[in-house]
Amino acid sequence: MIKKTPINKVSAKQKIELAKRRKLKKELIEEQGEVCMTCGKAPDWRGITLSHIIPLGRGGKTTRKNCPLECFPCHEYYEKQPELRPKT
Repeated sequence: MIKKTPINKVSAKQKIELAKRRKLKKELIEEQGEVCMTCGKAPDWRGITLSHIIPLGRGGKTTRKNCPLECFPCHEYYEKQPELRPKT
């Protein structure tokens, strides 16, 4: 018998945050194209992501100043070493 995995429900607060991220990512892509704002290259097959410089858990907000579009390699690198991130 296959065991069913419970699906975690998304809270109202999470739904609002996810909608903000989708909207901001769409706006940034429309304005600047699908280019990494850190290295300036087009993303590879893994795509482009909206990254938080100051994480939400540490008081960061989903704003243009705090959320650059990054390719997967840049996102992975700076997520693990945020002190090396270029200053904007």
